[in-house]
Amino acid sequence: MKLFKGRVISFKDDSRAVDLPHGHILVDDNGKIIEVGQGTLPSGEFEEFDFSDYLIFPGFFDIHVHLPQFDERARWGKNLLEWLEHYIFPAESRFAREDVARDTARRFFDSLVRNGTTTAVVYSSAHRHATEIAFEEANKKGIRALIGQVLMDRNAPFEMLVTPEKAKKDIEAVASQWHGYDNRLFYVVTPRFAVSCSMELMKAAAEVAKANGLYIQSHLSEQIPEIEYVRELFPEHPHYTGVYQDAGLLGEKTIMAHAIHLSDEERKILADTGTKIAHCPSSNFFLHSGRMDMKSIEDAGLVVGLGSDVAGGPFINMLQVLTDVYYANRMSPIKAFYHLTLGGAKALGWDSFLGTIEPGKEADFTIVDPSSLISPDSELTDVLAKLMFLGDDRNIVATFVRGKRIWQRR
Repeated sequence: MKLFKGRVISFKDDSRAVDLPHGHILVDDNGKIIEVGQGTLPSGEFEEFDFSDYLIFPGFFDIHVHLPQFDERARWGKNLLEWLEHYIFPAESRFAREDVARDTARRFFDSLVRNGTTTAVVYSSAHRHATEIAFEEANKKGIRALIGQVLMDRNAPFEMLVTPEKAKKDIEAVASQWHGYDNRLFYVVTPRFAVSCSMELMKAAAEVAKANGLYIQSHLSEQIPEIEYVRELFPEHPHYTGVYQDAGLLGEKTIMAHAIHLSDEERKILADTGTKIAHCPSSNFFLHSGRMDMKSIEDAGLVVGLGSDVAGGPFINMLQVLTDVYYANRMSPIKAFYHLTLGGAKALGWDSFLGTIEPGKEADFTIVDPSSLISPDSELTDVLAKLMFLGDDRNIVATFVRGKRIWQRR
């Protein structure tokens, strides 16, 4: 068994936190938490991880990030559709090459764990083989990840298009090998967005997801020109959300990114279907997409997790994303960190075994050193605020999944 010592910080909901200044966590050989406490340490022989000068958080979630865009961060000056055409599609097309796919995936997952992310929901490129490589590299790194091949059959470079029939075959082939692997890696069906997908392709994606119990991810209502284009492409539908509803893509295992420019009716449809939202404020600011109104999303009863949306978002470090979370919608540091941890787990339906530090949960931890910003024993909200506004990769000490160290600062 393993014994972790440090200041244990976890979140009950968006207004309540557990704070154990001299805490300890006992983890069994299967990576499950069996005891959380403070003060007197449990007796026995343990492998000890002494983080007494640091903070132990539940692992950070990034529920919307694009692997093949990793090297395209800071490509500025275009609206969404222009940005895709000029920068992103050319970059993603290079993933037809195995060396590009392998090198980028290795660096991408290295960067995620160095920045404290223990669970990521990942868009691969349009290439099946690149998606298989992404799974291989994620497995080597030890991270939790949901990964999917991007599906498009129009309004993108010809070499990146796929027919509905081939899309289903690709998904089934890769998912049969990787979905549920080590109960840590999962397949997520990934129609890019309605602009680049016909109704036939989206329905095929929904069918294969349902038949195989797979997750679904896509983009929704990110920018006004995008929404107007969707209206032109699907004039028979009342709104963007209605397109996805008709395709059968909405549901409990679906994550829609952005969801900025929604009507009340759309928010109700999303809530009624159990669809989850990936809030990506850094990307929304960088691409000048608009501001998601968190209150209207919450009032509708929608579950929200956070995404970096690299490369639309320039930051892969989720502490930096938290700064933009606050700028987009004023909220307490406790609420922001809740969305980064338990909120992410709830978005995946994984809150029964992840997202908090308590007995029975799996031991995914992000170890943080706030000492460059504030005394580690300062009042909780002050510590969280310093990390939220000033924290970055330099504050990350180590990353654990199921009690196994997958990265540590030297």
